[in-house]
Amino acid sequence: MTTFPSILSKWHWGDPWPRRVDKTNPLDIARILLWVLVTVMIVGGVALRLRAIATPPYFTFDEELFVNNAHAYLVGLPDANDHPPLGKLIMAVGMLVFGDDSLGWRFASLCFGLQTLVIGYWLGGALFGRTGALLSLAFLASDGFFIAYSRTGLLDGMLTCLVLWSVLLAVSAESYRGVLASAVMVGLAASIKWSGAMAAFPAVAAVLLLRRVPRTSLWCLVATPVVHVLLWMGALRMTGLASDPLSLGKTMLALLEHHLGLANSDNAAASHWYSWLYLYHPIVIKLSYHGANQRYASSLGNPWLWAWTTLSALSVPLLSAGLTIWSRWRPGVRRVLVGRFASGAAILWIGWLSLLLPWMIARGKYTFSYHYMPSYGFGLVLLGGCAAVLFERHRRLALGFLTIAALVSGYFAPVWGEFPLTEQQANQRLLVETWRP
Repeated sequence: MTTFPSILSKWHWGDPWPRRVDKTNPLDIARILLWVLVTVMIVGGVALRLRAIATPPYFTFDEELFVNNAHAYLVGLPDANDHPPLGKLIMAVGMLVFGDDSLGWRFASLCFGLQTLVIGYWLGGALFGRTGALLSLAFLASDGFFIAYSRTGLLDGMLTCLVLWSVLLAVSAESYRGVLASAVMVGLAASIKWSGAMAAFPAVAAVLLLRRVPRTSLWCLVATPVVHVLLWMGALRMTGLASDPLSLGKTMLALLEHHLGLANSDNAAASHWYSWLYLYHPIVIKLSYHGANQRYASSLGNPWLWAWTTLSALSVPLLSAGLTIWSRWRPGVRRVLVGRFASGAAILWIGWLSLLLPWMIARGKYTFSYHYMPSYGFGLVLLGGCAAVLFERHRRLALGFLTIAALVSGYFAPVWGEFPLTEQQANQRLLVETWRP
């Protein structure tokens, strides 16, 4: 059975590239500097998630849509929201613990936001070694997209966490039980938002590319719809509604028609899927007042990491095609295509594309930047792997890259962590008109 120790096994964590260690310098200054930068990014990111999370003590952005329905589950009333029930049921747990207040609303998002950092660390390590694990963790920790959604009572941080969980379990699977656990996690992700079902594609890719379990274990994916259906039927029963399969089918069909009908709707916060690749219209998901100043929690990602993540994701198919063609004349190139880094990059790229695909084809212009969050999670882990390769081969360049990332995160931190700012100070960071509320 797949266990957490198996995720941390020697096979997963052995570095895939020979380290360049300066034998004349036993302290290995470059690696020490790497640890310092990574530590600053991680500690800073965690601190931004935790500080004044209960501020403001009222709803912002779409929190009311989900919190009210989480409360409805607690009192046995029907769920009127247009998403599956799991996210609101999880949110209700925080409200049970802390009360129906701003801390209770946001506690679940904080827990899943912090958990995502751990999963990113494990996933980066499983695919790219220790350096890849550290850099994946640092990038996820210090990016404003993930910071803002860890501070807000919304569903997308939970969705991203469960999507990454499902792929981590598939990557670390040592028997059919690991694949079954991955399938269950995909079912849970789909029970937050239906787009979470697309996590099945990178999970399948992990099984096929890593070849650590038989292909026949893919039959375990039948657990995904079973988990989704049983969970939703249980939620209906909690609220006194008909929970038989036929009634559930009608509920799901009506919800599907609703979502498809939104394709031509207008919303000022909407943005086309392709604009997410260049940070066109991130959303300020929390905005409150502090005397004459304002507090912002913007879903603006770190622009430096965002640009390189987009470049990395777009480069994977191009490099793969180029290397495939080149291998016809240079057979030795084939080893690059089937190496450990190539397999990890392919799994993450499939995850990036799969979670983006529904918004490319199904919802027309009624799409929002937060729909990109699971894809961006895969992208940052991929970037962590690329940066790990760079560090092992060109340390000064890698440290320069990481230093810029840390400085950019520090500059934008006030509009991620809700520091009191004047409008002028906020606009100095929200540089583009479409970045502002």
